[in-house]
Amino acid sequence: MSHRDQTIAELLSGIASARVAPAGGSGAAIVGAIGAALCEMTCIHTGNESRSEAADLAAVGDDLRRQRTHLLNLADTDASLVDELFAGPDGAMDDSEIKRSVGVPLTIAEACLNVLDLAIEVTASGDKNAVLDAGTGVHLVHAALQASVLTARSNLDQLSDRSFVSTVQRRVTEIAASGDESYRQALANVENRS
Repeated sequence: MSHRDQTIAELLSGIASARVAPAGGSGAAIVGAIGAALCEMTCIHTGNESRSEAADLAAVGDDLRRQRTHLLNLADTDASLVDELFAGPDGAMDDSEIKRSVGVPLTIAEACLNVLDLAIEVTASGDKNAVLDAGTGVHLVHAALQASVLTARSNLDQLSDRSFVSTVQRRVTEIAASGDESYRQALANVENRS
């Protein structure tokens, strides 16, 4: 069942159940989507600023909406993948399945990084009364990015393809470092404007 067909209470009950999915990846993607929505809301409430600032933030808001939708789709993708991978009798996975279990959290982390990059502009020029909401969103998205990086790194440890592991480890390290920097910049903006 898709997250779109559930209430928040049903989704949380599903996570806190004996089922294998939804689990951490879906949870991270949904938390990232909530953070994106809070930043998007700040863009929407920036109507009293100068016309050029409002127009710029309207475009950023459109990008945030796309990232929010992408993250929600990734939540479903992760749940389906987890269900599929653990459906076998022994839960053992081959390298191609493990690579997929790395790819989904890596994609979630990349989407969260995109949101954090957009949040820098939102927190710098968004409506002052809504910027704290964007700050909450920044915290949530950063946590989702960190959780996704943790999952990707953990799943990489199961692979025997050293070339693939090395390439993905570099990318994961880049995403984590860029995410930390964007997080710091966005929070500095929030602190300067509150």
